[in-house]
Amino acid sequence: VAGPYRGFGYSEMLFSVESHMTRIAKAIGIDPVEFRRKNGIREGDSLPYGAQMNPNGLLEAIDKVAKEIDWGKKETLNDPNKAIGKGFAIFWKAPAMPPNVSSTAFIKFSEDGSLNVIVSGTEIGQGYLTAMAQIAAEVLTVPPEKIRIELPDTDRNPYHWQTVASHVTWANGNAVKRAALQIRDRIFEVVHEVYHYDKDTLYLEDEKVKCKLHASFELPLKDFVIEGIQTKDGTYRGGAIVGSGSFMPEFTSAQQDPETSQGGHPNVHYTVGAAAVKIEIDKQTGKVRILKAVEALDAGKAINPMNVKHQIYGGLLQGFATALYEDMRFDENGKILNPNFTDYKIPTSLDIPDEVVPIIVEVPQPDGPYGARGIGEHPMIPAAPIIANAVEDALGVRIKSMPITAEKIAMAILNDKKEVDDFLMIMKK
Repeated sequence: VAGPYRGFGYSEMLFSVESHMTRIAKAIGIDPVEFRRKNGIREGDSLPYGAQMNPNGLLEAIDKVAKEIDWGKKETLNDPNKAIGKGFAIFWKAPAMPPNVSSTAFIKFSEDGSLNVIVSGTEIGQGYLTAMAQIAAEVLTVPPEKIRIELPDTDRNPYHWQTVASHVTWANGNAVKRAALQIRDRIFEVVHEVYHYDKDTLYLEDEKVKCKLHASFELPLKDFVIEGIQTKDGTYRGGAIVGSGSFMPEFTSAQQDPETSQGGHPNVHYTVGAAAVKIEIDKQTGKVRILKAVEALDAGKAINPMNVKHQIYGGLLQGFATALYEDMRFDENGKILNPNFTDYKIPTSLDIPDEVVPIIVEVPQPDGPYGARGIGEHPMIPAAPIIANAVEDALGVRIKSMPITAEKIAMAILNDKKEVDDFLMIMKK
């Protein structure tokens, strides 16, 4: 029952770390948000293994989430059987991958001027195909609707490492951009050969080659990207124009001192963010109702803002499922006791938050395509700590294991306990 899952270790780690950060802040009398602002990692700060932190918008994310959730404003209810609490957390994750992974892309034109982008990443709901089309479109000015992304066939498509680790838009996006730039350079070379315009004066706009020094010059791409351009003597220049691009993060290294772990650069970059939640708890049943959830995520550059916002929305809901409901039970012999969706609880449409506010922060990643970095796994990883922190804010009860079920909360209230350690309901005063 163990295997790779969205968040890949960070969800569990963040649950403990960000729960503890709130407890530390309260123990020393500092507001939990201000505590994170004071200690949040900034660009250029040293990481544990000695490398420097990449540019990031963590402080901006903290401030925007705190403002949206009305942090610091204590809310009360008229119903004595209900309690309201707010929880806050920050989060970070780096692509977990070897230092020598690579991505490749091919691009070719069709006779009507449309594009075929041939890659090997897999579309698993993250909007990968759309992002690749947009990157190619940005370089070559061909509308995304005229760009076909070929689904991977490892027998003939170019190499791509894996569709994991929230790195595909960053890595494969770089390969697609390089392939598109190679095509653009070749287009300018062909036009220069025939028309003798300086390549530095040429540019692409609306699927046409234009010249800064000759306003009337317009050459549609579809007129020559396959069959070439005819010269005055009847010969042709160009031919079918294709491009290829490859990308490998050549600055990464896993070579570290075995004693100190110093040296090397095992992570390409970190994507960071902040999240908060406002919940209502029924004191009699322990039932948690999420009134509002907010998450700000630094995407570097949102290639497709709608996709990024939907990733935040879906990721938070997935995180809330693991934080509040999902629980695999075993007997003393290791047999699963809830092997189906009758007994393995997941949230329904009635359990989703009343309001979810996704916020995009954009501090460009220097080596990303147009500044983009990956965000696929990140939205779900702060879900558990913000729920746990909100429960403590509402009731003064610290739940220290997932899922944070109504049963655990109700038992803690019933027995006047301040901590719930694990699924066996071991409690402490």
